[in-house]
Amino acid sequence: MPKATIDQITSALTEIKNILDDYSKYMNAVDEKPINKEGNNKLSLLEHAHVLALENDSSFPHYLTLERFVTDIQYFTDFRNLIDLTGKIQEKLWNMTIQSANIVRKEAMTA
Repeated sequence: MPKATIDQITSALTEIKNILDDYSKYMNAVDEKPINKEGNNKLSLLEHAHVLALENDSSFPHYLTLERFVTDIQYFTDFRNLIDLTGKIQEKLWNMTIQSANIVRKEAMTA
């Protein structure tokens, strides 16, 4: 991969990180623990709550509408999809890192 391409990817990822800095909230380990503990169960709980809400939206608190709840579920799902995508990107970058390490190792052995 040409150096210019690596620089372009680095620049794009840095820009994404800078955009996220404006929206991300710092969470300490104590705050994260209950959220991370749920793992994949969190989505199934939300899906179950959505089904129940469709059957009877009067169970919502007065400040929450069905439309808002659906929007919030989609928001959560969109971010989960971004996590999946960035995981795939990270995996590809790691594979390329290993490949480049192998190239350097082979070059070092022939030097």
